Amino acid sequence: MGRIKRGYVREIPDDELKRDYRLFAIACEGSKREREYFQQLEGISRRVIVEYIKDEEYEKDPPPSPQHVLRRALEYAEKVDLNDEDSVWLVMDIDRWGGKALNEVHDECSQRPNWHIVLSNPCFEVWLLYHTTACLDNLQIATGDDCKEALGAQTPQGYDPKRYIVLMKEAARNARAADKSNGWFPEAGSTKMHELVDALMKFVSAKEYDEFVERKKDGRNNAQL
Repeated sequence: MGRIKRGYVREIPDDELKRDYRLFAIACEGSKREREYFQQLEGISRRVIVEYIKDEEYEKDPPPSPQHVLRRALEYAEKVDLNDEDSVWLVMDIDRWGGKALNEVHDECSQRPNWHIVLSNPCFEVWLLYHTTACLDNLQIATGDDCKEALGAQTPQGYDPKRYIVLMKEAARNARAADKSNGWFPEAGSTKMHELVDALMKFVSAKEYDEFVERKKDGRNNAQL
């Protein structure tokens, strides 16, 4: 399969083609919930394209290992036209894997410019909880099931990614304040997802973000009618 090229500025000669955006490519360990969340970021800014790296083999069930997520990202990188300003983000939980498997993926990412591993402890739902909760200490979330139960109590009407994505900045602020670890591995009840959001928001103007939030709110309200 040939390399995929997107969004080049065509007003300049072909031998000097330059892209007018940065690509944030995201591969996740989880399936539906993470996919629905990150796909909401489409169109957040003209300076950014956020692309969720699909995995048709594990569309419903989690992949068998962190190495599988890494391999999927490597295969994606071979097909697209990544440049030095693009970034790849591997979003994973720690509740299913030992430190050895995650360390191997971290070591691989550290050898590649702008490749990152972003962990949540114990799972992605910790990040979702920070959208509406500044401190999780009182929730007693020791396991992934605890997190999912707390999220269900928070959203008895069911998970709606549009409801969460408009609170992304608040979630990053809450998660950043709760993150006490200096390295890449988060402590229990915390997440490194704020690092991805912080990197993304460097290229999203305040006006673009406000317009993005309003579009999402309008879409959510229309869906509820």
